Amino acid sequence: MKTDYTALNEASASKLANEAIAGPELNQDGKLVTKWDVNEVANWLVAVGYKDLVPLFQQANINGVALARLDDRLLKEIGVHNVGSRLQFLNEVVKIQAIARSEWRNNLIWNDVEYRQNCCFFLCPWSFPCCCFEDSIFGPPATYSLTNGRINVLRAHTFAPTMCFFCAPCFGFGVASDNTDLTLIHDIDCVASTNPWGDPEGKVIVSTMDGKQSVLTLKSSEVQKVTSIMNNIREEAIVAHQILSPSIER
Repeated sequence: MKTDYTALNEASASKLANEAIAGPELNQDGKLVTKWDVNEVANWLVAVGYKDLVPLFQQANINGVALARLDDRLLKEIGVHNVGSRLQFLNEVVKIQAIARSEWRNNLIWNDVEYRQNCCFFLCPWSFPCCCFEDSIFGPPATYSLTNGRINVLRAHTFAPTMCFFCAPCFGFGVASDNTDLTLIHDIDCVASTNPWGDPEGKVIVSTMDGKQSVLTLKSSEVQKVTSIMNNIREEAIVAHQILSPSIER
């Protein structure tokens, strides 16, 4: 049975992770709780035993996004005055907030595939003269994706160091998924060049605090834009991490 390489990327894995965290109760018909409208929230309230809260939530226009932001003060403000009811309901809110955080972390911001520069003054494909068998011999190009939480690089490789790429069509390729947490990145740089015959390859170099590097090969015309996107999302991830994990004063 042939494996779909694209099904192994970060976007697909993140979607499955969100659905697993939510479970069937908070992921109805493939729609996560954070995407629910007011009526869907009302249906869920009935299902989990809070039918008496439906009028209050509808009057306050509580949809899935608002549901994940509720706290004790807001529950009291919309009319849930019983302390015990608020505390019990907040147990449900904690689960929903975990889903919302997971969805935010796994939200796909940018994705692309490895750029394979044409050869012979950009006249011939990268894999010339094996153009018709590029993926089966050399493996599919790496795929890159950026979420609010990480940079993912998915690469194909032969199963053994002694196996040449010409044996790969018979034995297939292994797939390595490399995730880099945005909060652990030290620097993101890029290298580009120009060529009168076409768009040469450029590099986005991601360096982590422990000295490791991940290199993304893209078109030179794209690397500066991608680097800026990654730096902006990295800064947002650091701010979000500081908010969720505040330092403790001693």
